[in-house]
Amino acid sequence: PRTPWGAPDLQGVWTADASYGIPLERPDDLDADAEVLTPEQAATRRDQGTLRVMWGYDSDWHDTTLGHVRSAPSRQVAMVIDPPNGRIPAMTSEAQERARQAQAGFQRGGLPAGPEDLSNWVRCISRGIFPMPFIYNNGLQIVQGPGHVAIQKEMIHETRVIATKPRPALGPNVTSWLGDPHGRWEGDTLVVETTHFNGRAPYRGSGENLTLVERFTRLGPTTLKYQFTLDDPTVWTRPWTGMFRFDKDDDQYELVEYACHEGNYGMTNILSGARALEQRAAEAGR
Repeated sequence: PRTPWGAPDLQGVWTADASYGIPLERPDDLDADAEVLTPEQAATRRDQGTLRVMWGYDSDWHDTTLGHVRSAPSRQVAMVIDPPNGRIPAMTSEAQERARQAQAGFQRGGLPAGPEDLSNWVRCISRGIFPMPFIYNNGLQIVQGPGHVAIQKEMIHETRVIATKPRPALGPNVTSWLGDPHGRWEGDTLVVETTHFNGRAPYRGSGENLTLVERFTRLGPTTLKYQFTLDDPTVWTRPWTGMFRFDKDDDQYELVEYACHEGNYGMTNILSGARALEQRAAEAGR
């Protein structure tokens, strides 16, 4: 379908619920000649993934709980499609050392002194640079106007307004959480190239040096292919590409208010618990 001004029409409410459970990399224990899972294997994979992460919510909060999802679980083996082996390329030696130091710091632990010591998720700031499927809130709403496409993730309602015509780039010192996106149409595919990340929402060690190229292609009335390529020569020895699909679900799915900051008991409970542990330690040391 086309918009009234002739652009490919990607508008609607889409969900990646069916893609939840697809591992980023091809599992080591999978048969080398397996191109897709059986329907039974795909259902088991998604259900096991949902059950593993039901730590803070009952089943009704999880869009991917058995029986809540209209679409069948994806049979895709892994998200990574390039390199062809389905594995993320090796990290550079410098990136490996940074990862080792970060892991050592994490293992040392320590109680948070304030909100700035907690994750972007807990602080309701950002859920990352692209819409990876999760156990819930996998909605993606796309709205278009002449020369622009607006893409909103359900998580925290992060919205990018992407120009599809050439525009000036940001200055070298201007950065943002979700970067500076530039869009263009290649046939029926929306291509979005994003740079100028501030590095405060890194993905697998990649931050301010990342170039992210996303491709949105409508394969049919209810299917949207989402492909992403990450290129950061300070982290990986070569670029790599992943892919998964969204399903159109305007009838059942809607993006309702995402009141993350309001009543953020996770934040207050974590910090109050930290203060209680500090007081207990101080009393034990007297």
